[in-house]
Amino acid sequence: MEECLTKPLTPAFSGCLVDAPACTFAVRFGFSYLCEHPRHREFHPDAAATGHEVDHNALYRALKESRRSVYLSKIKQLIEDLEQGA
Repeated sequence: MEECLTKPLTPAFSGCLVDAPACTFAVRFGFSYLCEHPRHREFHPDAAATGHEVDHNALYRALKESRRSVYLSKIKQLIEDLEQGA
């Protein structure tokens, strides 16, 4: 969990700021992931010793948009493949 970063959302969970989270505490929520780790608030960029300022709102939005874009690209490719009879 040394690479974990979160954006606090509620007392129960935070938004995961890791590009492709693989831990068991990351729960898919639309195009985002929620962190349900018991210490999720400690992974906030302001709390973590990152050495530089992190705009967690911008990072959260960017990750969400990136995941959305990848998803839509895959759906588009699937539709094209189906139309070509692949």
